[in-house]
Amino acid sequence: MSIGKYLTNLGVIGAALGALGTARQTQAMPRDWRRFIVWGVWAAGLLLAIVGVAKQIEDEQFEAAQEQEARAERSARKRR
Repeated sequence: MSIGKYLTNLGVIGAALGALGTARQTQAMPRDWRRFIVWGVWAAGLLLAIVGVAKQIEDEQFEAAQEQEARAERSARKRR
């Protein structure tokens, strides 16, 4: 698992840069539970972006297997 694929993914970069907006937003907020909710939502977005990159390889493998299965099925139909 290389870290480069995470650092170069625009979704991860955008989610990470969202921390700047979140920091600006929370500076003006009172120090209570709502501030933690805002940071939690930001962290969830970053987590989703990272998981999306991690699952990308599995998605590509699944699509390749589906395509191979479809080709085999078309080939079997032609033989009939």
